[in-house]
Amino acid sequence: MDDEHLFDSVCAVLSRRGFEPAPPQAAGLSVRLRPRTGLVLGWRPGEDLIGPTLHACPHPADAAGRTEFRGIRTALMLALSEVLGDAGFTVTALGDDLLVTAGPHDPGTVPTPTAAPTCPAPRRSRPARQVAAA
Repeated sequence: MDDEHLFDSVCAVLSRRGFEPAPPQAAGLSVRLRPRTGLVLGWRPGEDLIGPTLHACPHPADAAGRTEFRGIRTALMLALSEVLGDAGFTVTALGDDLLVTAGPHDPGTVPTPTAAPTCPAPRRSRPARQVAAA
C-alpha cells in the first residue's frame, strides 16, 4: 500500500469511527505521514481542555512545559489501536504516539482524493462545563 493510500484509508476509518483529526500543527489528534514508513498518530491537548482542567486540578508538566493528561492520551491511543487494528492495519506504539502501517489484510480502497491529502477538518464544539458540587 502506498503512502497516499494508507493516509486516505486511515483517515476514512477514523472518520467513520467518529475521530476527527486536527489540521497540522493544531491541538488534538494528529495524523502525520512518515514517508515509506507509515503514519504517526499523536495527540496534544488544546487550550479548551488545559485551561478549565488546570484551574480544577493541577497536573505535572512534560519536558516541553505542557500538561501531560497521561490518562486521556493513554485511553485515546488504546481506542485508536483497537479501531485501526480491527480495520486491518498494523499499529505499533512509538513513545506517546502510534505508528500505523498496512497490515496483513489491506483494509480496502477509498475514493481517490481530489486535493492534497488531509484528514477532515474537525468540528468545533464547546466542552461541557463541569459544575462542582457544593
